[in-house]
Amino acid sequence: MPIGPIEILTETEIDRGWRFTAQAVQSDGTLLPITLEVSWADYDFFCPEGSAPPAAVAEATLHWMLQHRDDRPLPARLDASHARRMHPDADRAIRAALNPLDRS
Repeated sequence: MPIGPIEILTETEIDRGWRFTAQAVQSDGTLLPITLEVSWADYDFFCPEGSAPPAAVAEATLHWMLQHRDDRPLPARLDASHARRMHPDADRAIRAALNPLDRS
């Protein structure tokens, strides 16, 4: 399903990472509100060198999830690990999006 831009609206530090509220422009022009949590563990996995801000990890994760959801609706509230439950290649793809020179 085509998806347009994603806008991170808020970033809040929580006990185990960050919580982001975001919205994505869907192919029909409507806004899809999303709350995404990124744990410290997922941040370290996707961006081990710490070169990207947490919001970039959230945005890359949301882009991947929205582009690969098929026609399944995503819960309004989810965490970054949801991507790996959607597809086993998600971790590699998100990490590659954040670290294009890293081939691991």
